[in-house]
Amino acid sequence: MEHVQIGEWKLFVDVPKTKALYAQVNYRNEAMPWLNYIQVSSFADIEVQAFFDLLGIDMLKPSDLSYHAVEDGTMMMYTGSYHLYGKHLEGELDGWDIVAGDYCFSMTQEMEAVPDGMTGEIVEISFEAVLPWILELPISSR
Repeated sequence: MEHVQIGEWKLFVDVPKTKALYAQVNYRNEAMPWLNYIQVSSFADIEVQAFFDLLGIDMLKPSDLSYHAVEDGTMMMYTGSYHLYGKHLEGELDGWDIVAGDYCFSMTQEMEAVPDGMTGEIVEISFEAVLPWILELPISSR
């Protein structure tokens, strides 16, 4: 386990164990907004990638993902969560106080959609992001 500092957050994170979890799980489904999230996230800027890498999280595998179209369907509002093995040491819970690229992050306590078999000390990171719709589909299909 290692200490990780991100803004005001201080966490104790088991990065290898978290990476091993994400290597085993697959949350993808065939919903077009989900596939769009995976595509857009594949091209996330370096700041966003660095956030997830520091925590050992595979950003292409959110454990929970909700979405709705905004701006006449040209953008999607995504909310969801990721989970990691570790412990919250400092930083506001439910504060939405870490911003990286188009993402806003919060440590939350809901513990919804925790991956099956994940036990022990767990930190939940929730996110919100408004991302472009990049898949080629008519707006009526969204």
